[in-house]
Amino acid sequence: MALLAGLPAGAGEVALTSGPGSTLTTEKCLLCHDGDHIARSRLSRAEWEDNVSIMVRRGMPPIDPAERAVVIDYLVAYYGPGPAPAAGPDTLAAGGGDPVASLLTAGACLGCHQPGQAAVGPSFRDIAARYAGKPDAIAAVAAQIRNGGSGRWGDVPMPGNTMLSDADVRTLAEWVLARQ
Repeated sequence: MALLAGLPAGAGEVALTSGPGSTLTTEKCLLCHDGDHIARSRLSRAEWEDNVSIMVRRGMPPIDPAERAVVIDYLVAYYGPGPAPAAGPDTLAAGGGDPVASLLTAGACLGCHQPGQAAVGPSFRDIAARYAGKPDAIAAVAAQIRNGGSGRWGDVPMPGNTMLSDADVRTLAEWVLARQ
């Protein structure tokens, strides 16, 4: 049984190949793992299924059975032992034309944060409430998104999000702060 090493996302800055299921896989896997590590793993279906099961037991962000199937199918197709298909659009991606939904997915935010209730991390509403009325709220939340950290909301560390532009980080911070 091969295990994915817990490398921090962003260490190698390698994005997963675009294709059906790549957005969901990025959201669920690159929160904790480096894309380069996943790309070089080349595991069989049974090994990917085993890895996902282990990650679920270790506290992977919530994943329902349908999402699990999409992630495993994607990993086997693009990072299995056989030749990978050509990159293409993620026909399974959520968010449509909503730019904030796309940023939430690209930044893997929804893997740990939900609109109105705490999950792995605090809810967007709780974050907005904590920073309400503070003059530096946008800068503070943007810095937290960009740099990550731990200890402000509990013991689970938040990885920094280095793959989004400064403008996108600011857009997310503004959106989070409007969730009151």
